[in-house]
Amino acid sequence: MPDDVCVVGFDDIPEAGFLTPSLSSVRQDFTEVGRRSVALILAQIERRARQPATVSIQPEPVVRESS
Repeated sequence: MPDDVCVVGFDDIPEAGFLTPSLSSVRQDFTEVGRRSVALILAQIERRARQPATVSIQPEPVVRESS
């Protein structure tokens, strides 16, 4: 790797940088995901939202040796 195969993880676990080769990953802001999820649920409970909203939170690529 990475000449033959690229491996990319998801969630960027803390151990990813210590693996051999170090694992490229996608970092997500789970705190923000939680905040927005709760806000959407509360809006629906309070009937402020008539239909579910679509929310997009941009992930951050973390390039390491595996790609």
